[in-house]
Amino acid sequence: MKTRPFLSRFLASIALGLALVTAAPAFAQGADFIKVESQHSFASTVHHLKEAVSANQMMVMGHVNQGKVLSMTGLHLAGAESFLVGSPHMGKMAFGMNPAAGAVLPARIYVWSDHGKAYVGYFKPSSLMTQISPAFGKMAGMLDQKFAMITQGATR
Repeated sequence: MKTRPFLSRFLASIALGLALVTAAPAFAQGADFIKVESQHSFASTVHHLKEAVSANQMMVMGHVNQGKVLSMTGLHLAGAESFLVGSPHMGKMAFGMNPAAGAVLPARIYVWSDHGKAYVGYFKPSSLMTQISPAFGKMAGMLDQKFAMITQGATR
């Protein structure tokens, strides 16, 4: 059966969205979730997040507009976007220590809107990385600090 290009892209988007949505609960036990309310609108929070990522010598390595994907199912969210954030230099060190680092790096930062307010949330990198190996403790602590600064830059 030959599928249409739109249908193939649609199904791939749904699969990626579901993979991202369902991956977090596997880490929820013992992982620290950080949630910060933004003083900005959803769109402004996303803008400030991108600026804060760059200001902290990191980069957005991937982006999923979950709101857009879910709208294809009839669910309309005011805002729901995930950003995969990392540093190639730090990634090189982490993957050199243990290639399983790819299960959590680049790390995910989620921006969403709920009842007219924007939020930024993420699982602390130290909570996730040290589940792979305690040797990631120092590096993960540095990422915790960077993510806290990124979140502050995005929300204040």
